[in-house]
Amino acid sequence: MRIIIAGGGTGGHLFPALALIEAFKDRDPANEILLVGTRRGLEARLGAEPGYTLRTIEAVSLKGKPFWGKVRGFMALPQSLFQSWRVIRSFGPDIVLGVGGYASGPVVLTAWAM
Repeated sequence: MRIIIAGGGTGGHLFPALALIEAFKDRDPANEILLVGTRRGLEARLGAEPGYTLRTIEAVSLKGKPFWGKVRGFMALPQSLFQSWRVIRSFGPDIVLGVGGYASGPVVLTAWAM
């Protein structure tokens, strides 16, 4: 199986993603798993460890931002969706899972639309 796990940012999102990766690999070592996150999140450091394949997209927070921060976030959304589309199209997953965090929204939304 080819699996995309999207999310990260904090340990609360990343560590469940890493646990899922390990569980899928333990179940069948032939599973190909791609972690999708951002360059700013914790996944940029931990997801790049040997044994993990990481792709990044540009994704920003909307929650808790002032008005102009939300405007900037919504303006960045088309780029996030396009980058997600490219990752999904190039990897060709059988399943896409979101574990929370900024990167999970655009990836899961794009996968659903595809």
